Amino acid sequence: MPFNSHIGQLIIKHLQETITADETHTLQQWIAADEKHQILFNKLTNSDWLQQAVHDHAESETRIKERVFAALPYMQDAHTDSPKSWVRWMSVAASVLIVVSIGWYIWQGKTKPAIVAEQQTPVATVIPAGGNKATLTLADGTVIDLDKAGNGTIATEGKTTVNKKENGQLEYKSATSTKQAVYTYNMLKTPRGGQYQLLLPDGSKVWLNAASSIRYPTAFVGNERRVEITGEAYFEITHDAVRPFKVMIYPAEGATGRGGEVEVLGTHFNINAYGDEQPIVTTLLEGKIKITPVDVVNKAMTATHPANTAKAYKVINPGEEAQIDNKADIVIRRNVDTESAVAWMKGFFDFHNASLKTVMKQVSRWYSVDVEYTKAMPEQTFEGNIDRNIPLNELLELLQQYGSTKFKIEGRTVKVQ
Repeated sequence: MPFNSHIGQLIIKHLQETITADETHTLQQWIAADEKHQILFNKLTNSDWLQQAVHDHAESETRIKERVFAALPYMQDAHTDSPKSWVRWMSVAASVLIVVSIGWYIWQGKTKPAIVAEQQTPVATVIPAGGNKATLTLADGTVIDLDKAGNGTIATEGKTTVNKKENGQLEYKSATSTKQAVYTYNMLKTPRGGQYQLLLPDGSKVWLNAASSIRYPTAFVGNERRVEITGEAYFEITHDAVRPFKVMIYPAEGATGRGGEVEVLGTHFNINAYGDEQPIVTTLLEGKIKITPVDVVNKAMTATHPANTAKAYKVINPGEEAQIDNKADIVIRRNVDTESAVAWMKGFFDFHNASLKTVMKQVSRWYSVDVEYTKAMPEQTFEGNIDRNIPLNELLELLQQYGSTKFKIEGRTVKVQ
């Protein structure tokens, strides 16, 4: 069992002395499974090391509390005035900081893992994490920079108003029925270092990751609801038994995948169509969806007998993912880690045996930086999750601390040494 947020929570419960017998058994199994796990457990439960870790990361009492409370809401009513409570709180605070926010460890291929960090050179240049940034293109071609637009109504498309909300969400509200609506399209596009939320006219919710786009009608007209995306997006679709919701997936620029179509009635799912790391992947959290390669969809639209071309689709259930490769073949994987697929939406990077190249692609998109390899790429893998909201220099220092790779920031370029 790899180190993940569940193991982190068990270690926190161990420190709080609230762990159950069954949970202790699970934790002991994880510790016994690998010598690295035993070393890591000993490290994370050492009070001197935990307090030094807090000091090393320059966390003030207030900032630690904010991060602890965000990670463990049930602690908000806890009293930490007594010395005993403070010691326990400090251990838990450090655990959350190290186990949940950092929450990972790194090892290098077949070499011995660098568990004890050497003295490292700080990555001094501060580049903040990405945030709510996007542009909206209206039906007439007008482009609105949402960073600069004020909150409230920012546009009107026919009888539909477009509202920018304080929480980084774009909302569409129609004052007329779908039969009377004007059929126009808008496009929401995030840059590298950006993300945004969208509330579609039917109430469906969309979270758009960095370097992504979604094209959608300002009102859903007809017998289906159809949108188009590139990059990565998470959907929570409002159920409509009459009008299915369809997502056309187009690979990002430079990607090798061919795209596809996802059809749903009401469900929660994530689509990763960056295409520079892996095949196009659709992960299902709730409901049921049908996946069809885009080549087949295009043929069906022009075929004399569409039913003959519709047999290529596949249906996936919760806990499964569909991969569309560059040959338009669909491969179904079962019992996948769905939480990992949507970690970005919840503010985390989540890595599972991820190569340095895979990690740096995500870093490049989220921090809007270029990556340059000055030497042969190290054979190093990463496991676990880490807060996506910390500055780039802090993230690179963590990578540098627990691995053999060193980083240097020059302008908007990260040099991997």
